[in-house]
Amino acid sequence: MIKFFRHIRQRLIRENRFSKYLLYAIGEIILVVIGILIALQINNWNEHKKNTQQGQLILTQLLAEYESNLQQIESKISLRNDVIKSCITLLNYIHKRPQNITTDSVDYHLSRATMRPTFDPQLGVSNELINAGKLYLIDNPTLRNRISSYSSFLKELNEEELNIFRFTEEEFYAFLIDQYQIGGFTTQFLFDEELRARFTIGESLSDFSELKNLVPKANFENLLNHPNFEDHITRLLGMTPYTNEQSIGVRNKTQEIIDLITSETAENQ
Repeated sequence: MIKFFRHIRQRLIRENRFSKYLLYAIGEIILVVIGILIALQINNWNEHKKNTQQGQLILTQLLAEYESNLQQIESKISLRNDVIKSCITLLNYIHKRPQNITTDSVDYHLSRATMRPTFDPQLGVSNELINAGKLYLIDNPTLRNRISSYSSFLKELNEEELNIFRFTEEEFYAFLIDQYQIGGFTTQFLFDEELRARFTIGESLSDFSELKNLVPKANFENLLNHPNFEDHITRLLGMTPYTNEQSIGVRNKTQEIIDLITSETAENQ
C-alpha cells in the first residue's frame, strides 16, 4: 500500500500537481498512523487477554490457599475449645473431687490442657504475588488490600500463641515434671488418633501401643492438692479464650478473602 502511494506521489511531482501530492502524502501518513494504532490496540487486547487468563489462574490458586487456611484456623479454634473444657474439668477435680476421678481421666484432660495449637497458614501464592509485584493482576482493589495486609493481621494472634507455647513449655511442663509424671498424659495424646489427626498436618507412621505397658500410672492426689496446679490451670484459662478471640478475627478475615475471590472469579467468567 505504501509503495502504491509512493508511485502516485512520484507521478504527481512529475506532473507538477503539488496540491494533490500533499493530499496523498497526508493520506499516506494517516494510513501509517492508523496501522500503528491498530497494531497497538491488538497488542493491548492480547496483553489484556493474557493478564485476564493469568489473573483467573491466580484466583484459583488463592482460593485453594485461603480455603486451606480457613479449615486450619477452624481446627485450631476447636482444639483450644478442648483446652478450655479440660481446664474447667481439672478445676472441678481440684475443688469438688468427684468420685469418678481416675488417673486416666486426669491424664486425659492434662493431655488436652497442655496442647499448644498454632495457626501456620499457607501463604506461598500470596507472598509470591506480593514479592513479584503482581498484585495488579487482581482487578478488585479491596481483595488486593486484604491479601497484602493478611500477614500483618496475624501478628497479634502469633504473639498470643507464642505466649501460651512458652508458658506451657517453660513453666507448666516444668511444674508437672516436678510434681507429677508426664508419661501418662503424653501417651494419652499419642494413643488418641482422632486428636492427633486434628492437631498434626501429616499422618503418623509410628506405633505407640507398646508404651501402654511401659508408662506407670501416677498418683494424682498430690497434684490436685498442690496450690500451684490451680494457678497454672487458671493462667491457661486466662490466655486461651483471648487467643481464640484473635483466631475468630483471623477466621472472619480469611472468610472475607474467600468471598471476595469467589465473587471476583464469578465476574470474570
